[in-house]
Amino acid sequence: MTTIKYRIDVCIVDDHSLLNEGLTSVINQSSEAHVSNTFTTLAACRQALMERQPDVLLLDVSLPDGDGIDFCREVVADYPKVRILAVTVHDEYSLIRRMLEAGAHGYLLKNSSGEELLGAIVAVWKGQKYISPAVADILDSGNDRKFVLTDVEKNVLKQICDGLTNPEIAANIHLSTETINWYRKRLLSKFNVKNSVSLVRKAMEEKLV
Repeated sequence: MTTIKYRIDVCIVDDHSLLNEGLTSVINQSSEAHVSNTFTTLAACRQALMERQPDVLLLDVSLPDGDGIDFCREVVADYPKVRILAVTVHDEYSLIRRMLEAGAHGYLLKNSSGEELLGAIVAVWKGQKYISPAVADILDSGNDRKFVLTDVEKNVLKQICDGLTNPEIAANIHLSTETINWYRKRLLSKFNVKNSVSLVRKAMEEKLV
């Protein structure tokens, strides 16, 4: 009896080129799926979708030219057959909820294993919802309090307190400068301060570093 292998057509939208290469390598080594294209901007993806739509779109939450959540909503409206799997470092309760409410069919953190990534791709392609266990725990907690920081936020905050710039932090934890800038702004918002000096002072007062 011959086993029929299916190849799910996947596209990736993420501004981190090395991550794109890593995800592509994992996916293309499998029998389940293959990556037909990668994009580092929403504009490039938007243009490509007008010509051809993949089965599954892996989408980051924050891109240099726009908001992945708004783009998710746009793709769901214009191309309802495309299944969207959020793959991101953003593990904040409110962002996860907003992405899912925008129509994402799944949510996965970037530190997930290749095996989980492939399982998530197959699941959303089959019409199922996929929420990783780590994300499910965050949703169950409903936790978005002011000074509750994620592991990534704690890491970024410590390096800000050490005086590092956004590019330096980005290089240290292998994220894009734009993503680190987003985290810096989020920390300012969480601590209700206007600049990094006040952020450092507040973090020290709260004994978070």
